[in-house]
Amino acid sequence: MKQRKRKNTRKRKKRVMRKRLMLLFICIFIGWFYRNISSPFIIGLDPGHGGADVGAQGIIPEVELTETTVKYLETILEKDGRFRVKLSRKYGEGKEINPRNSTLKSANPDIVLSIHGNADDSGRGTGFECYPAPPGRKNHGASMIFAQEIARQMERQGSTLRGTEGIRFGYYIPDGSGDFVKTIVEAQDTTVYEYGTFGILEGMPCPSVLVEQCFITNAGDVAAFATEEGCKKAAFAYYWAICRYLGVEPRNITDV
Repeated sequence: MKQRKRKNTRKRKKRVMRKRLMLLFICIFIGWFYRNISSPFIIGLDPGHGGADVGAQGIIPEVELTETTVKYLETILEKDGRFRVKLSRKYGEGKEINPRNSTLKSANPDIVLSIHGNADDSGRGTGFECYPAPPGRKNHGASMIFAQEIARQMERQGSTLRGTEGIRFGYYIPDGSGDFVKTIVEAQDTTVYEYGTFGILEGMPCPSVLVEQCFITNAGDVAAFATEEGCKKAAFAYYWAICRYLGVEPRNITDV
């Protein structure tokens, strides 16, 4: 009698173990399916600056714009359901540009978007501009197409485009003293320079664009694109640009 009870107990334990293993397998499969099938596009997002580095100072600190906008964009992309977001850093975290670049590269993203705010001393600067990977980079052509779509969407949201239809190239040129001077050229200049560009764009294997969303030193720009509602408006513009570049229809997302 006791032997029969022990056998029954062992059988129950085995059944419980099999059920647990099956449940574990199902959970692993669901995770794999979500990562590889249901959400095929990986979007690398870089909220400029962070931590003690607040970026430019204006009516608001630049990092307030960058983090608020990226949070909205991350939420929109996740609600869409077809995207996975990889951040270059945690919100509130300070992180150097090279580790941020490496973090995004390691995710093998489909596109990378770095968000910044512009500033000038006069307070009169206004509008939107963006910087794709420059001529000579392997991903230049695709980055240009992505940048053009971003600029179109920001213009539709009411932004003024600076430069050539909102697009410029940025370089860091040695000044002979071991330091570098940031130099901006217009998009018509397709010369292949050997100079470095913005660190977040360097060596990216996918289309990559850095945006200057608006001037945080201009009250009108801040009201339009740097408040909570303004950052949300910009985030939707970036979302629509991402969808159109990747060839998918934007979804009607309202609860953000």
